[in-house]
Amino acid sequence: MIANATDDAIPLHRWLGFLDSEYLTTFIRDGGASIKFAVTSDRLRSDLRDAVKARCSELDYLCVDVDAVTSRVYMPQDIFFAMARQIDWRLLANRMVLRLASERGFAVDGIDPAASGSVLDAIAAANGLDSSYLSMRMARPIQDSVFKNLQMSKDFRVAMTHLCIMSQERMTQGLGAVRPIINWLTGVSARMGNVRPFAIHTPINRTTARYFIESALHWVEFVGYSGTVILLDNTRVTLARNPRDGKRYYTRPMTMDHYELLREFVDSVDRLNGMLMVVTTNPDFVDEDHPRSYAIYQALQTRIMNDVRDKNLANPIASLVRLS
Repeated sequence: MIANATDDAIPLHRWLGFLDSEYLTTFIRDGGASIKFAVTSDRLRSDLRDAVKARCSELDYLCVDVDAVTSRVYMPQDIFFAMARQIDWRLLANRMVLRLASERGFAVDGIDPAASGSVLDAIAAANGLDSSYLSMRMARPIQDSVFKNLQMSKDFRVAMTHLCIMSQERMTQGLGAVRPIINWLTGVSARMGNVRPFAIHTPINRTTARYFIESALHWVEFVGYSGTVILLDNTRVTLARNPRDGKRYYTRPMTMDHYELLREFVDSVDRLNGMLMVVTTNPDFVDEDHPRSYAIYQALQTRIMNDVRDKNLANPIASLVRLS
């Protein structure tokens, strides 16, 4: 049995301050990555998520939610699909085109990457150029910076290249032309025949998902965001009995697979550029007597448990914290 959760709990506002000063404004923004586990009550869990999202908006982080109720959090591809559905892929492509144009001396001040029109038309108008001429000028930078970017997996960078090229079109045309790519990224369609015309040949599944997650994290940072924050709520995983409420239920093998996936994230954190993952959970997760606690998968437990604890003070930057 672990110590009572109240013995070494940290006030939420104090922990958020450490999260901000030690990670969001410094380490993560500089390209680092970290995974934190926060044990909270249901009410505090909601407050934590709201506070982190608000701070991410202020610091220009891309923040995504992954909930064990709606996503199979024991499957890495479902983690990626949950992320992908919350990403505005066209916006990221527009930000990339604006960055490349700015680096080549074109005026881009005041151009909104989220606008519905063609970002290339906007750049051309701002610089008194013909759109066709500017399109030719931007083709090589897109090839060199996106298509040849070896920090992303091949099919992912091929997809991003197409999105950048299609950012030259108006929103309705652009999304229509690359809709198969968006459906492939978000898991809407697993049929590879739909994306083969784009020279994309790799399915996003349990084997390949990790490379796509790594690529997406790099892409988000590369287009100019401060980084990515993933809020993963796994409280549903800790249910030992099926409540028969119509929502997703995790068997013990599924729970073990989820904990193994978390362990894999912890072990590969140095490959996850510019990412902070906050796993929000409940006290059952750390109660070693509970049949769904992290104790059933010791490889995860030994990586995040606090081996040494001060009798009076909790470590706010520990991998696992209890919040009050």
